[in-house]
Amino acid sequence: MNLGLISLILLLAAIIIGFVRNCNVGILCMAFSMILGIIYGMDVKEILSGFSSSLFIQMVGITYLFAIISGNGTLELLARKMVGLVGTKRHLIPFVMYILGFAICAVGPGAIPSLAIVPVIAIPVAVSAGVNPIMTAIIGDLGVMSGRMSPLTPESAVVRELMEEQGMKGNTLPIMAAMIVTALVTMILVYIYYKGWKVDETVALQQEKLPAFTGKQWLSILGLVVLVVGALFFSWNVGLTGFTIGSALLVLGCGDEKKAIAAIPWNVILMVLGVGILMNVISLSGGIDIMVSALEAIMGKRTATMIMAIAAGLMSFFSSGLGVVFPTLIPTATGLAGGLGVSALELVAVIVIGGTVSGFTPISTTGALIMAGVSQQENAEERFPQNRMFIELFAVSFIALAVLAIFAFAGIYGLFIS
Repeated sequence: MNLGLISLILLLAAIIIGFVRNCNVGILCMAFSMILGIIYGMDVKEILSGFSSSLFIQMVGITYLFAIISGNGTLELLARKMVGLVGTKRHLIPFVMYILGFAICAVGPGAIPSLAIVPVIAIPVAVSAGVNPIMTAIIGDLGVMSGRMSPLTPESAVVRELMEEQGMKGNTLPIMAAMIVTALVTMILVYIYYKGWKVDETVALQQEKLPAFTGKQWLSILGLVVLVVGALFFSWNVGLTGFTIGSALLVLGCGDEKKAIAAIPWNVILMVLGVGILMNVISLSGGIDIMVSALEAIMGKRTATMIMAIAAGLMSFFSSGLGVVFPTLIPTATGLAGGLGVSALELVAVIVIGGTVSGFTPISTTGALIMAGVSQQENAEERFPQNRMFIELFAVSFIALAVLAIFAFAGIYGLFIS
């Protein structure tokens, strides 16, 4: 059997086995990758090239820093003070996070650093307020995605250039409008699924006067500000910055290194990186081409936009939206539009949206950071089982893609894209 097809089947098998038998999906994927390598004679270096060192550094660095900040009580107190600002309307916290995510992204930094920052703000705030942290982080990141095509972002610059190379007008505002509509509908569905209006009443709001921050906690907050500013405005690597600030805080006596290292969610990191190794096998063996070719074979005038949206989303499961999906598919928009009689701008819009909203999978940085952040919370394994969270984050990506596909098929985007 074709390696690409069998590797896709084994990925699905790993997810199912992990959920049913409560095994780490990433370790299963590494085992399957080795088996495929032996059977099909793949070089070990090829298989291990799927190990993302940059993702490893980012996940470990950011969770290391926040383990230090959490360990000295800074995050808890900061979250309690922020929750106090909402008063008794705790169910509104997710919507506040949506607005915050949109604002952070749209002012210029773009989605890549913003998607890493928003969950680490949203999760502790949600936990302290008795609101579901997974839902809150997802909605916050939907806000980030909504602002991705702001004319100020680097992602918008890439898309504009790709459009102009085809003779199209490089205006991304209609695409941003389409993205916002998709994100808002997805947000409503996520809010309904998690019953966001229900708040854990056992988590009492702090009515008494909260204590002031200590000197060490102020240093920790300063470190957090440096992280946010550095990542958003100076393009510092979030992981390396996390290690640097964490080291400085330890030298200043603001944390315990052993406790911080022990608090890093290694099981989640193994899951994410292990799946990435099997994903690399899928990519090298043509598994992505199998899926895309199957979709293109059934593309017609009525279904072209919908199929392109799905193709972009599925490709984004295996590769970077900005680095692979956009430059690969956007250049085909004009040709397909002319041959099929559809709008080239609509095709570009669904490619951008599909390559963005599918980013909640745990094998992406967005989904991985949500899993890592939630896993650091108290009693996380009991309250938010990893395998269930793994499936739910995949489900959010598919729900967003379903919304996109339905809107594309119904011609909704054509109402405001011209």
